[in-house]
This record gives sequence, structure tokens and C-alpha cells, in this order.
Amino acid sequence: MDVELRPYGERALLVQAAGLDDLSCRSGLSARLVADAGIGVVDFVWGADNLLLCFASVPDLRLVQSWFRRLDLDATAVATRLHEVVVRYDGPDLDFVADQVGLSVDRVIALHSQPEYVVRMLGFSPGFPYLDGLNHLLHMERRSQPRLRIEPGAVAIGGPHAGIYSVASPGGWHLLGRTDYPLFNDEAANSGELEPSKVFAFQPGDRVRFMPQ
Repeated sequence: MDVELRPYGERALLVQAAGLDDLSCRSGLSARLVADAGIGVVDFVWGADNLLLCFASVPDLRLVQSWFRRLDLDATAVATRLHEVVVRYDGPDLDFVADQVGLSVDRVIALHSQPEYVVRMLGFSPGFPYLDGLNHLLHMERRSQPRLRIEPGAVAIGGPHAGIYSVASPGGWHLLGRTDYPLFNDEAANSGELEPSKVFAFQPGDRVRFMPQ
């Protein structure tokens, strides 16, 4: 696999390559990075179409380049997981969204819960999933005035994505409902656990279905 490596500070590399936006391969490549400690990766973060590798010390560019060249991207693909997330559609923005898109609340709920979403990446807060697959009728600009605090489990939409707030944080997405589905394991994160599935419920490439309660 041919990749372009760009230094991102002293102890990180930004990886760009054809195929990194293929969500079916992301979980497999993540597993390989966790299992193979030979190149010194201590953490990694997926972007929309790239990958950030973090190292404990200054990385060996030749070693990392060689590791990727030996990598068969097709062989890394693994079966993705399906998460069924139960949602209480009682969010404070549900009526506003319905009014803005010219649909009934029931229709908004149906359009939001019908697709099988795919996790594109984990975003601005720990474990926050950017979900591809939102019906185009629900694409909306984010709120002009973000909320100062949104509680964990808030199910939301923003732009072309659906998402779930994983921890309490500010946010500007439109809140449609709530879920008790746990997204982030703070204890595992603080222990230095590198295996992503032990820290975050969702991984890039996973599939998500919203189940109205």
C-alpha cells in the first residue's frame, strides 16, 4: 500500500493514501495498528479521508513507509459491527427541525431512524461518531448559537451527518432525542488502553441503526 506521510509535529504523522476513505477497511487497519507495535504507534485518529499516527518518540519514516508498503489493504478488511441504538425521540429541537424541513415530527423520526448509518470517524469529543447516511431531507446547517452544555446520549443531526454526543460538552447540532447507549469508557481511556473497542463503542466502518422507543 503506497502512502504519503506528512510530519504533524515532532511525534506524529499524517497518513494519506487512496483507499483510506473506504470505510470497510478502516476497522481492519485499526486492528493491525493495535496488534503490531513494531512501528511504535501509541495512538491513532481517523479523519474523513486520512489517518493520524501518534508516536512516543520521533518516528522512523522509512520504517513506517515500509510497514505500509507491505500492507495489503484488501486483506485488512474485517466484518463490521452493527449497533442497534434505542432512541427516545423527545429532543428539544425536534419540532424546530420538522418545521424547518416542512415535514411532520413523525416523518422526521421515520426518516432519521430508517437508514443504516456508517461511522465515518470519531469526532470533536471522545467517541462522538460522525455517521454517514442521513437522509438528504434532514440535512440542515448547525445552530447559529451553540448550546453551552449538551448531556451524553443526545442524538443529533448537523449538516449531512447524524451523531450522538458521547460526553457532556458544548455543541451546535440539532437534538432529536436521547439514548442510554454507552459510547465512551473513561476508565479504559485513563488507563492508557490502546485497543479502540475497549474505549469507544463505535469504530470507523461500524454500522448503526436507530430504534425508536
